[in-house]
Amino acid sequence: MVAVLGHPIAHTASPVMHNAAFDALGLNWRYLAFDVHPNHLRDALRGLAATGMAGVNLTLPHKILAMRYLNYVEKGVVQLGNSNTLQFSMMNHQPVIRGYNTDGHGLLMALDEEFSFRPRDKTVAIIGCGGAGRSAAIQLALAGAKKLILLNRTRSKALATARRILALKIRTTCVFAPEKCDLVIQATSLGLKNSDPLPVSHRDFERLRPVFCFDMVYRPAITSMMRAAGKTGCRTAGGLGMLLHQGARAFEIWTGHRAPIKVMRCALEKEIYG
Repeated sequence: MVAVLGHPIAHTASPVMHNAAFDALGLNWRYLAFDVHPNHLRDALRGLAATGMAGVNLTLPHKILAMRYLNYVEKGVVQLGNSNTLQFSMMNHQPVIRGYNTDGHGLLMALDEEFSFRPRDKTVAIIGCGGAGRSAAIQLALAGAKKLILLNRTRSKALATARRILALKIRTTCVFAPEKCDLVIQATSLGLKNSDPLPVSHRDFERLRPVFCFDMVYRPAITSMMRAAGKTGCRTAGGLGMLLHQGARAFEIWTGHRAPIKVMRCALEKEIYG
């Protein structure tokens, strides 16, 4: 058994994707969703590991918080500063938690798939520098982005992301005000509700003038950010592709089987697009 932990969690489409994959391969596994308050994350992780569960995915707001509870991490987790995929085992009757980050892989795969976009020598704006946004910014820097425009409601988070990139000695320039870019990535939770405001003002979006707009939110299928960007002639995509590819990588970590991508994509499209 595996699961996704978040707070809130009702919007997640991960169970549909993974359970379709398990059924397709004839695996006696199930993927569940648990709403876990951040104050209870440590106990939840240790308890689930002790039950024999294979691992979990983490979504908002747990990706950074979970770092303090990991016994082992892959190199990418150290670089990105957060983990979204955990693998459980037991050693001497104690739970062992290994952390991975599959979000960066999922993002790069989705950008290539949706836009044939490669970050090298490009300028990318990131709206939101929380766990998902920070991970995206660092992944893009590692992939060779020339400049990152880091936009966050509280400037301190944008500065912290820039400092982390600087510490990795990556030759990527970071700026903190809107300017012309090739791609804008919406990495906040705004858009999950139809009543949510845009994550940036119309004036700031006009300053960005992106060719492509990628919204990490995947439900609803068309977010307010995508609608606004589409009116400017910008090509848009939601977060389904990123969810798919990060999930496929997590599936392979847990099961050791190659993920049935087509089955997983079909299940997601049916769930999200109807």
